[in-house]
This record gives sequence, C-alpha cells and structure tokens, in this order.
Amino acid sequence: MEMDYKTISKEVSGFYTNQGSRFYSFGYPVKSETEIKHILSELKFNYPDATHHCYSWILKPDRLAQRMNDDGEPSNSAGRPIMRQINALSLTNVLVVVVRYFGGKKLGIPGLIEAYGESAKLCLQNAEVVTKTLHDHYRIVTDYENEHVVYTIAKKLGADIKESTRSQNVSILLSISGSKSEELLNFIRENNNFEIKFLTTE
Repeated sequence: MEMDYKTISKEVSGFYTNQGSRFYSFGYPVKSETEIKHILSELKFNYPDATHHCYSWILKPDRLAQRMNDDGEPSNSAGRPIMRQINALSLTNVLVVVVRYFGGKKLGIPGLIEAYGESAKLCLQNAEVVTKTLHDHYRIVTDYENEHVVYTIAKKLGADIKESTRSQNVSILLSISGSKSEELLNFIRENNNFEIKFLTTE
C-alpha cells in the first residue's frame, strides 16, 4: 500500500522578539527519537545560557508518535502552540525547537502561547515542504546465474538497488514503493530460485 507524507527538506530557523524576550526557532527533518535527542543536546550545548528550550516533534507517516515539552514554562504555553504550527502544515518526521532568552518582563500565559506559536510559524515559513512516498526495503538472495533476473524485475517495478554483495550467493538490497511490493512478492513466490526478507518501511 502506498502512503505519502509531508515533511521539511532541510534545517530551517527563525527569530522573534516580544517585550525584550528573544525566541530563536529551529526546524529539523528527523527520522528517530535518537536523532531528536542528539539535536536537543546540541542545542543545549550551543545555547547553554538560554532560559528555556521548548519543543514539539512528530514521527512516522501515520503521525502517531508525538511529544511536546514546555521546559519549565507554564503547562501547554510552549510545546502545544509549537505543535499547533506543525499540525497546521500536516507535517511529520519533524522537530521544532524554540530557544528563549528571558527579557525581564513576564509575558503571561496568553503572551507565551502567542510568542511560541509565532516563533514556530516564522521558522516553518522558511521551510520547503516536501512530499515523500513510503518505500519497503527488502533483501533478496539468489545464485549468480539469476542475479540479472532481480535487476530486470527491479527495473520493471521501479525499484532502487541499494546494495549488492557477493559471497556464496548474491545478496541484493532494494527499496520499492509500497504500492509495488505485492507484485514483487508474487514474483518471488512463483520462483523457487529466490529468498526474500522484509527489512523495514521508511
């Protein structure tokens, strides 16, 4: 089954001020929580004297993996307005962080909601939104004399050969659009000369 999702093409940033407080916003295309943790650690290292590092992220094409963090700001005054801007563009596999330097004057909860939301919005306005198609990744193992058959079926179905290694047999790593996976699997089932293993979808 084919599934498209929207994300951003590369890292972007924005800047916003309100009553002396400065808000630096950053958007990143991401694929895992490990990558997100690394980016957050890097930002805290680069902006160690900031008052808050607030963020929201969404992962996976179905957008079910989500998290918001107010980092000490009043509940739902930072992470939620950031998330609202991500949702406004229906994005996934994206992290938005807003780094705040307190300017000496409290903004109040409505002011914070506006400031964090506007910061995230300004950041994402600088992003190129791209649509990506989910691909299934498989490893196919066959003998040398049937290697060309794999390349032929891959070309026919528009699959990409990612890697080919040789030892006793030939092991070929390929990615294919989800809508074409069943056709590939049917071909393999009909031919006893091939072994296929599903690896991942991304």
